[in-house]
Amino acid sequence: MAKRAGKSGRRWGKAVGAAVLSGLMAPGVAGAQGTGTRAPAGTVEMPAVTVTGQGETALSPVTGYVANQQATGTKTDTPLIETPQSITVIPSDQIRDQNAQTLNQVVRYTAGVTPETRGAVATRYDQLKVRGFDADTYWNGLKLQSLWYAAPQLDPYLMERIEVLKGPSSVLYGQAPAGGLINQVSKRPTATRQNEIGFEFGTNSHLRGTADFSGPIDAEGKYLYRFTGVGLSEDGQMKMTENERVAIAPSFTWRPDTDTSLTLLGLYQRDPKANSYGGIPPQGTVLYNPLGKIPVDFYDGDPNFETFDRKVASVGYAFDKRLSDVWTARLNGRWMHTKLAYNSVYANGLSPDFRTLNRGVATSREEMDSYTLDNQVEGRFGTGPVQHTLLAGFDYQRVDGNYAPGFGVGPSLDIFAPVYGLPITPPPTSRTDLTSNQYGLYLQDQLRWNGFILTLAGRYDWTDTASTTGFGKSSKDDQAFTKRAGLTYVFENGIAPYVSYAESFTPQSGADITGKLFDPEEGTQYEVGVKYQPPGLNSLFTLALFDLTRSNLLTGDPANPGFSVQSGEARSRGVEFEARVGLTKQLDLIGTYSYQNVEFTKNNDGFQGKELPAVPRHQASAWAMYRMPEGTALNGLNVGAGVRFTGSTKNDANTFKVPSFTLVDAAVSYDLGALSTKLTGAEVSLNVKNLFDKEYVASCYYGDWCAYGYQRTVTAGLRYRW
Repeated sequence: MAKRAGKSGRRWGKAVGAAVLSGLMAPGVAGAQGTGTRAPAGTVEMPAVTVTGQGETALSPVTGYVANQQATGTKTDTPLIETPQSITVIPSDQIRDQNAQTLNQVVRYTAGVTPETRGAVATRYDQLKVRGFDADTYWNGLKLQSLWYAAPQLDPYLMERIEVLKGPSSVLYGQAPAGGLINQVSKRPTATRQNEIGFEFGTNSHLRGTADFSGPIDAEGKYLYRFTGVGLSEDGQMKMTENERVAIAPSFTWRPDTDTSLTLLGLYQRDPKANSYGGIPPQGTVLYNPLGKIPVDFYDGDPNFETFDRKVASVGYAFDKRLSDVWTARLNGRWMHTKLAYNSVYANGLSPDFRTLNRGVATSREEMDSYTLDNQVEGRFGTGPVQHTLLAGFDYQRVDGNYAPGFGVGPSLDIFAPVYGLPITPPPTSRTDLTSNQYGLYLQDQLRWNGFILTLAGRYDWTDTASTTGFGKSSKDDQAFTKRAGLTYVFENGIAPYVSYAESFTPQSGADITGKLFDPEEGTQYEVGVKYQPPGLNSLFTLALFDLTRSNLLTGDPANPGFSVQSGEARSRGVEFEARVGLTKQLDLIGTYSYQNVEFTKNNDGFQGKELPAVPRHQASAWAMYRMPEGTALNGLNVGAGVRFTGSTKNDANTFKVPSFTLVDAAVSYDLGALSTKLTGAEVSLNVKNLFDKEYVASCYYGDWCAYGYQRTVTAGLRYRW
């Protein structure tokens, strides 16, 4: 995570750059080629490398905002310009500059992504849309499994980069929603020692502490470590709600020789409080209420009943072994344990008097163990004039868990004169024990000839699910074959047009009136675009047009009310533009625009032809970060600003619109080392999100449930690096 402002920041950045080349270039990373060069005495001899972008790999830190490599879209270390699908890489420099503290905040300046569809209410989950549909979250290339309410959420401070793959991705990852996936890549041990601590405070009683320590354990650099941690305490935007977190992520790398690397990745995170998970009615927010407007800090729950305590523990590994100059083996795996206690009182519609809020009650106790493995063999070789990057893999996912949800009716609440602390009776619960497995075999070949790159991939999956409830046992098996094809041509001037086709599948539960189990939902996407990296300019421009269809959706059976059939379909069509430019050493720029038309094309429940809720047709954003040059009076000062526009959206019935909104963010930091060498390594910062305190409704995402967006938040911090 190289800091790029001030003399001390540049020295720290050079140290990280050295760590990238000597510590993060793990054996087996695509593009590594041995040269026989001898290393100085007392060090581990590492192979020389030839990669795109100043020694960058798909796992290494990125200086600035422009990444060149990715692995999420191919599972191989591949230049973004050669990848025939739209992918955005968000480096830690951007995360730090914008002080993004949730995944939703990280992706605010990303084309094709609609973040915070639940506004400032449901911050406990990473709920967002990619190309109008849901997307899965991954961690180091392995899926984050969930149950009912037990869904892990990782802190961005623990991440080196976040990669957004837009559109279907089942050919490499198995069952997945059509929108795509977001892969969060951990910070890993470095061969050069680096340390950082930070503290910040802000509005809503915000307090946050961070720590990041890394370096070699032994003199030869065979053993490396990293320890990253974050602690958070703050009030939620809704009155009487709180948000708390503590997370630590230790990691360890063993490099016995230049061809072998083993990294162990640990995590313990506890979120004992996480705001609320409710909503507000449209009357008094986006619709007229004769009694007035609902306050932006209105809380629909009850502090005496609200409970959210999530615990996550995980141990993972990443083993790389270069078998020869051609073949590399990679073994990746993770065990994760998630435990959750959940109680909630939530809004459930407004009475005709325009002030009495009906409420429901939900409760659940959940516990889950998930196991994820991904084993790969990669070969890089030529057949005549054609160069191949061949990838064969087997992956496995398993979930063993139980959940005991219960739902009931809660006491009503006067939205204009709320009285809390009312008696609430927990509803009866019913336990379900669940076991699910997914096995997948996949094969991919990236064929390069002159400027052409042809990517072909296929995969076969087997899934099975078994559940036990008070009503007995049930099970379901599914199989699916998915494929992808893409063609890119890279011109010498940096222009790379491409075309691609991709598929996805998602298993569904239930059966039709005949007892036939439902087939998986399917997703298909056609995408055509162009990527551009002008020679000599640190930049990446991407323009993509896409046609994405979800089929086999469940919809009402016209001939048999109360039953469903699989004739539903939804489609997303649109265009995305994204520019990431390091214009000079001092100036980084981001610009995005998205247009998407997302609607139900087939539906028996009255939604055919209607737009999906909470998805705007138009979105745009721009961000600039300027670092004052050395030798000037303002050396050490960094100034950033951004603007985000979200167009109007509709509710699920398309009976009313949620107005568009435009938000402004700002950031200022100062390297104290520019004042005195005694302060080298220290930096102060100030971040303001929603600078002008715009009051807006983020969306009306379902039925009578809407959500206010974030008010203005201000944080001031001090970081020290050595």
